Amino acid sequence: MSERPSWFEPERAPGQGQTRSEPIRVGIIGAGFGASLHLEALTALSEARVEAVCARHADRAFVLAVDHQIPNHTTDYRELVRMPDIDAVIVATPPHLHHPMIIAALEAGKHVLCEKPMARNLAEARDMVRIADRVGVVSMVNHQLRFLPIRARIKELIDEGFIGEIQAASIVVHRSSLNDPLGRPFGWLSEQEKAGGMLGAIGSHYLDALRWWCGEVKAVAGATATLVKQRRLPDAATMAKVDADDNFAVVLRFGNGSLGTIHVTATAAYEGDEEITLSGSRGALLIRDGALWAARSGDAMPRELTIPERLSGGFPAFDHYLALPTALLQRHWCAAIRDEEPPSPSFADGVKTQELIDAVSRSGHQGRWIDTSGTRWPMGSGV
Repeated sequence: MSERPSWFEPERAPGQGQTRSEPIRVGIIGAGFGASLHLEALTALSEARVEAVCARHADRAFVLAVDHQIPNHTTDYRELVRMPDIDAVIVATPPHLHHPMIIAALEAGKHVLCEKPMARNLAEARDMVRIADRVGVVSMVNHQLRFLPIRARIKELIDEGFIGEIQAASIVVHRSSLNDPLGRPFGWLSEQEKAGGMLGAIGSHYLDALRWWCGEVKAVAGATATLVKQRRLPDAATMAKVDADDNFAVVLRFGNGSLGTIHVTATAAYEGDEEITLSGSRGALLIRDGALWAARSGDAMPRELTIPERLSGGFPAFDHYLALPTALLQRHWCAAIRDEEPPSPSFADGVKTQELIDAVSRSGHQGRWIDTSGTRWPMGSGV
């Protein structure tokens, strides 16, 4: 880890100085869906214990603390990050709130796990990774879908050379969650200024996955669209204007020259499937109907592959399917804190994803490819 600056002088490095039998003491900032997933996952994780929770409303913070037997609760994130009995902080708030909360946690010397998308824009993300590197704590982004057993198996097979050199990647998703303007109420997800929209909420996961599987992206082209332009306000019949995207399409050019595409709609009239295809020089991997399929050169038809049980980490069944990959990511976060394992997905990964999100928006406005290779406009230190 990098040397800490002179202004950072904790009594001990967070998570250090305890015996390995003692869990890492975690504080959670947020009270929405993301926070609920983290809490569900942490109940099955012996490596960590929730010591404090922060929510904007006092009654919500109190209820979370009582329901999950959390000893401390507050409405001020600055109070939570200063608590001496907290080693690490999970920031599970909307993305427009991440930057000040992450900086406060880092300056308090806490390890950090941040929800995705990492920030509102690339400038905020770069600021966060710069401070994290100076402080020398473990900082990760919650791209937990890397830890879905089916996606982890794809990564293993690619690394083993199962499909050879990747030549094409395609992701097509049809969802109906934002089809009805009277369904999901207006909120931060509907506001571009607050980093709302499907490109950040869902696209960040797919951009991270394709970087992970296929390598760095050297150029991006894409566009976003808003098809449902009004949404009802919470607890009201009044409609509000939506300016965040509910549809997007992206073309990626990888380092070896191959192309990848991502096309997502959240306004479909039906709840469709997620279809992923990775084609290589020796074969292909496909996700269809939640199953993994593979074909090698010369095969007449793809065959279904079994996902090894070991990729589930020995966890019991969870209520929500995203709790398992969240718990697996949290376990890796704890191992990085305890054993100094390389954190992944790291803040540096989050910065690259944020760069691609921003590049898609710029491409749509300017009608051109955006260079993301880092060679044309080098930033130094990989960010």
